Amino acid sequence: MAKTRIPTQKRSIEKREKILKAGFELFCKNGYYKANTAEIAKCAGVSTGALYSYFADKREIFIEAFHQYLDTISSALLCQLTDLPQALDLPAFIEEWINAYINLYSKSNHVLVQLRLMIVDDDEINRHFSNLENTYFSNITLILKSRGIACDNLLEKVYTSCILIDALRQEKTSFSHNGLSFEIIKEQVKENILKMLST
Repeated sequence: MAKTRIPTQKRSIEKREKILKAGFELFCKNGYYKANTAEIAKCAGVSTGALYSYFADKREIFIEAFHQYLDTISSALLCQLTDLPQALDLPAFIEEWINAYINLYSKSNHVLVQLRLMIVDDDEINRHFSNLENTYFSNITLILKSRGIACDNLLEKVYTSCILIDALRQEKTSFSHNGLSFEIIKEQVKENILKMLST
């Protein structure tokens, strides 16, 4: 098999992006194991040989496609948090952080489910997205430090905060429980994050 390449010409870049888009859609629709490279190539409008000139296998397509998707959302979130006024106090910052996360990830339920399934099943995918998450947590930590937050174990507290915020997102967008008040849960999440980041 020929070595895969990173394209530099516009037409080749567009072809590679079509493969990623087709792969992403098929992985989200049918799951990783039910998608194959021939089907991805067909949906992208390219030959299977052309696909293999850009990607070694479907795992590589999966990693790149999901990386792009998550990077776009996390970059938007980090930009929103970076652009918040420095005069904003910590409780208001936490409120903005929660709201921005829920808004940006509100339509990502199916994507995240497919990704989590593969993180459990595939060590290479697990390593890649663990590293991506670590970068995200580190960037949130840097934003908090720039706002004067300097508590012990800040990176671990950011990780715990992100777990709480994502659970809140799931309650809001995909897994609502009857009899529970979202607003009360949200206040509890805010209080717990504030307490962690203040000690």
